[in-house]
Amino acid sequence: MRYPRRGFWWVLPVLALLTGGPDGSIAQTAAPTQQETAARQQRLDALFASLKTTKDETEGDAIVAEIWQVWMQSGDAGLDEAMQRAVLAMGHVPGLALPILDDIVARAPQWAEGWNKRATVLFLLGEYDRSLADIDRVLALEPRHFGALAGQGFIRMNQGESRQALKALRRALAVNPFLKERHGLIPALEKETGEEPI
Repeated sequence: MRYPRRGFWWVLPVLALLTGGPDGSIAQTAAPTQQETAARQQRLDALFASLKTTKDETEGDAIVAEIWQVWMQSGDAGLDEAMQRAVLAMGHVPGLALPILDDIVARAPQWAEGWNKRATVLFLLGEYDRSLADIDRVLALEPRHFGALAGQGFIRMNQGESRQALKALRRALAVNPFLKERHGLIPALEKETGEEPI
C-alpha cells in the first residue's frame, strides 16, 4: 500500500499518538486472572455455538461482531490500549503499527489477536511468509479464528496458489457460515480450480 509523500511533519504527531511511552513500550498493567481467562473462553464457546445454529443473517453478523470484540480484549488495559493504537496505524500507515504489535506479541504471546493483527500488517507490507508464520501462531492458539484462516486464503491467492487459497477459505467458512467471501470469492475459486461447490 502506498502513501503520498507529504514531508516529515505529519509523521511526528502520528508517532506521538502511536507510541506508548518515550521508547514506544506498553505501560505495565495487571494480567488477566485465570477466572477471567476461563470466562472469556466460555463466552467465545457460547458465541461459536450460536453462530453454528442461527440461520438469520442479521443475527449471524451480530454474533461475528461480538466474537471480534472478545478477541480484541486481552484482559490487560495497557495491551488493549496499545492494540487500539496499532489498529489506528494499520488504517493509515501500516508500518508504524509493526513495532507496537512486536511489543504486544512479546508481552502477551498467548493473545491470539496480537499475532493476528501483526499478520495483517505483514500482509499489507507484502511480507507473506512472515504473515503466514504469524497466522500459524494464531491458529495454534485459536483454531476457530476465521479471520486468520481467511487471511491465509488471501495470501495464498496472492502467491498464485488457488487451491490452497480455497482450502483456507473453506475452513474459515466452516467456522463462520456468514463469511462474506462465500458470495463471490469462494465460488470464483471453485470455478477456477474446478472444485465442486460444498
